[in-house]
Amino acid sequence: MKPFRISVRVILLYALGNLVIAQTPPAAPAAAADRSIGEVASVDAQRRVIILKEDKGDFLAVVLGDKTSLLRIPPGETDLKKATRITVADIGAGDRLLAVGPKADGGKSVDARTIVVISKSDLAQKQQKDQEEWQKRGISGTVASLDPSEKGFTVAVGEKKYRVQASDKTEFRRYAADSAKYSDSQSSSLANLRTGDQIRVLGDKNEEALTLKAERVVAGSFTRVAGTINSIRAEAKEIKLTELISGKAYTIQLTARSNSRMLPLAVANLIAQRLLPNPQGGPVQAGAAPGAGVAALRAASGGDLSQLLDRLPAVSLSDLKPGNAIVVSGSPGADATKITAITLLSGIEPIANAVPNLLREVIGGWNLGGGGGDLLELPQ
Repeated sequence: MKPFRISVRVILLYALGNLVIAQTPPAAPAAAADRSIGEVASVDAQRRVIILKEDKGDFLAVVLGDKTSLLRIPPGETDLKKATRITVADIGAGDRLLAVGPKADGGKSVDARTIVVISKSDLAQKQQKDQEEWQKRGISGTVASLDPSEKGFTVAVGEKKYRVQASDKTEFRRYAADSAKYSDSQSSSLANLRTGDQIRVLGDKNEEALTLKAERVVAGSFTRVAGTINSIRAEAKEIKLTELISGKAYTIQLTARSNSRMLPLAVANLIAQRLLPNPQGGPVQAGAAPGAGVAALRAASGGDLSQLLDRLPAVSLSDLKPGNAIVVSGSPGADATKITAITLLSGIEPIANAVPNLLREVIGGWNLGGGGGDLLELPQ
């Protein structure tokens, strides 16, 4: 299992949400304050307007008044006493920003009373430190077994199995059903862990004894299905899917946070060609197919697989049609045939036609945000 990709967008959003409440005097009842969190898209210093792309995907105009308090705080810090005052000129695209103030124009703008910024460069530095810590002190794998009475569980990492010991101080979190972002995860507990969960654990690790004393745990249940669309209910954001090999029927539920992308035809054709080394279109070897598919996609992306996946064009349900082949990564419900989509990838017909019996495994190597893949954000 590959390590989780660290995203610049990862941040303790709950801390940002709480720190302003804790440090800012209560607003007058006539002008209740909203909190808007996201990434700075652009800054117009002359007009004193910041365009914010909220985490929920909407764009918001943040209007700065003469009395707006502009603060910068280090990543992970929750005490505004450690913030420094800045000017609008110190804010740039890519910065994380929390705006506090009443919304206007039907929710399209906010008259900001307080702005709290975490700079892109500070986030990058923290990201590097966190990556080093998780590589040194963390493991990622699947939950192999549970021992609640001893506050322990076993994590399978490749051929290894680590015995993990939790304590009353261990922090547990669980990914949301429709999101692989840590910022959308919720507080959890050992009791919520399930065998087969994808899991990341940080703590005091002993490689020789294969033990780990857990400090932080984040887990989730993910699955991946490759199939053909039978029908689409746009109003319900629902897709009926037939799995390519087994013919099993699945219901795919999309949400506002589902990430739907399309693989360009040229890239899909390249991958299909790489998976069919025989010019006559002969069968590929099962053992080599997943690696060949990933290698082909990496070649098509210029070597940077994760960036290619991030740059794929977005698609909506109106762009999809019955008969299209798709791969969906998401969270299964109580009924395993009902999946809440985290990532949906379309445009894979050339690959499906080339190697239908290996498609799920080939796509699985790309880690599209399910199954513990690289798009699962690392906690900070």
